Amino acid sequence: MLFLIALVLAFGFAFLCGRPLKKYPFVFYVSAVIITVAGIVLSGTNLHSVPQLVNTYIIGLLTRGAFATALWYVVMFTGALPNGSAPIKKLMPVRSELSIFTAILTLCHNIGFGRTYFVRLFTDSERMSSNQKTAGILSIAMLVIMIPLTVMSFPAVRKKMNAKLWKKLQRTAYLFYAMIYLHVLVLYYPMAKAGREGIFFNILVYSIAFIGYAVMRVRKHIVIKMKPENKILPDIMSAVIFLSAVSGVLVSCGKDVPEKTSYSGSTHSITTSATVVSSEITTTETTGTSVDIATTATTTTTATLQTDSGTDTTDSVTTDTADTTMEITETSVTTETTETEETTETTTTAIIYENETEEEFIPPEESYEEHQEENNEPSEEPETEKSYIYRNGTYSASAYGYDGDVYVDVTIENDVIISISARTEESDEWYFNSAQDSVISKIISAQNTDVDAVSGATYSSEAIMKAVREAMKSAEN
Repeated sequence: MLFLIALVLAFGFAFLCGRPLKKYPFVFYVSAVIITVAGIVLSGTNLHSVPQLVNTYIIGLLTRGAFATALWYVVMFTGALPNGSAPIKKLMPVRSELSIFTAILTLCHNIGFGRTYFVRLFTDSERMSSNQKTAGILSIAMLVIMIPLTVMSFPAVRKKMNAKLWKKLQRTAYLFYAMIYLHVLVLYYPMAKAGREGIFFNILVYSIAFIGYAVMRVRKHIVIKMKPENKILPDIMSAVIFLSAVSGVLVSCGKDVPEKTSYSGSTHSITTSATVVSSEITTTETTGTSVDIATTATTTTTATLQTDSGTDTTDSVTTDTADTTMEITETSVTTETTETEETTETTTTAIIYENETEEEFIPPEESYEEHQEENNEPSEEPETEKSYIYRNGTYSASAYGYDGDVYVDVTIENDVIISISARTEESDEWYFNSAQDSVISKIISAQNTDVDAVSGATYSSEAIMKAVREAMKSAEN
């Protein structure tokens, strides 16, 4: 969207200010220098107090090089227009002056970003992604081409040069134009693959503009050289090549769709194991009782009852538990008398407290009433629950960083920040990566969002802090 706005402004500037630029070029050159210096200063200033729309669509037009790129497009597009057409008659006479004016404005972006990226390229390139390295190398190559061509565009220099040599050197501008497009694709490609909002549309606009220019320029060259009687064939071929090239770029920059998408913060795993306890209780007339505890996924209780008919009846109950299986096998207790046989079950209650097992033996019948009385004693009233400021859970929020949103997920438990995970949609993740570990650890340690920002990554640091504050607000009771 930014480049589309810049294109409208650039063409408007070229058509409306063409004559004044031709007549008073140095006034425009000085103005361009002032704008460039102001843009360089602004690019190194914290602009969080400035409204986002102003930061993006006014200041960003200069600091991010969108307006300069659009002006370069006007310069190159002029060369692709049909000879004798009204637009070319309007723009061609002012093309040299427009090139010089645009080159000065381009330095605003190159110096503003170059003081970070060029220095990093030669001193700390290992921390740069391959895309950033490629973009940095392309920027240096473009400056090597742009600066000499700009100097040669001044009339005083041009008059002293051989005309054929000057024309040959000026043809290197085609390479410069191609590098502008490649520079944009290199920076936008990983963002487009990640599905960042608005990036795919930007690539579409740049592709239509630059590929359209290339097709038009080649077609103009073929028509001038070959002079075909019928121009329908070149037109059809140009349209096919244009659509195929744009489609190919868009397909290659399409968003990656992973098989399974998941996003989570820190994961904590707590495992508790219980010691296997085996005990045997034997009385004069009890064959035995055993208690087995094991770490399985179910609880099984099996009771075997021997009746006077000599048959066995088995009841089995299975209950899911967290991670513990308790298997209680009870054998029969038989008491013989002179007249009848009577079978009595012996009950064993197993109580587990964190890997420790206590067994309470409950005698049959004669102590049942006493046991019930003990269990029926009134229990103490539960303590009043503590009131918390925040609800337990994970809460999400976002805040605007340098040129994109920063997202956080904050996990809270009993008013304590347990973990924070963050991600960014800023164009340069290097700043975010430099800030997130330090800022997040400080917030968790201090349990407060008012911590020191990381030097050199102020925007990202403040965005993380602000997003955490917003997440905390949403968690309030």
